[in-house]
Amino acid sequence: MHDTGQRDAMRERLLTLLAERSYHYRPEKPFTLASGATSPFYLDARVTTWDPEAKPLIGALVFDLVAGTVDAVGGLTLGADPIAGAVAYYSQLAGAPIRAFTVRKQVKEHGMGRWIEGSIRSGDRVAIVDDTVTTGTSTIDAIDRCRQAGHPVTAVVVLVDRQEGGLDRIRATVGADVACTALFTRADLDRRVTRERNAAPSA
Repeated sequence: MHDTGQRDAMRERLLTLLAERSYHYRPEKPFTLASGATSPFYLDARVTTWDPEAKPLIGALVFDLVAGTVDAVGGLTLGADPIAGAVAYYSQLAGAPIRAFTVRKQVKEHGMGRWIEGSIRSGDRVAIVDDTVTTGTSTIDAIDRCRQAGHPVTAVVVLVDRQEGGLDRIRATVGADVACTALFTRADLDRRVTRERNAAPSA
């Protein structure tokens, strides 16, 4: 586990990476989201979650939230995959291994025909992770699949909450006994982007 100062420093750097590399604001031509809604704000989180500098930060921050309460970490492909991998790798280095898995969007019709793939064992307690939450549907789908397979969901961690009601839906789904945490919110990103722009030297 990291002390408060270490965690704060890692959070600050990860937030800066998200603001610099993943944040897009385009009011003149709104983005279409996975939910079908449109928004002037889009977070291309995978540019950051697959980045080599961001991976150890993500692994450490999520590990600190779930260590000791879960056996495996994962969520709906594709958004959860780099996060789960980062946590599994970091957990091994920390001497407290947490396995990683992925939940398919559609079950494959060949081989084992599984919805859940990866290093997960019968009865494992799981943490569900995701990169962004808007409506919460993809995270809830992963929760439902894991529960149906007999895996108790003991934690939910998302990288960025867009603050559009999705995290509340997730909390209602898992119940008050399951911690649901967002590392950052849309407001955090807005503030960081504004700070970086104000600090940039004028041309």
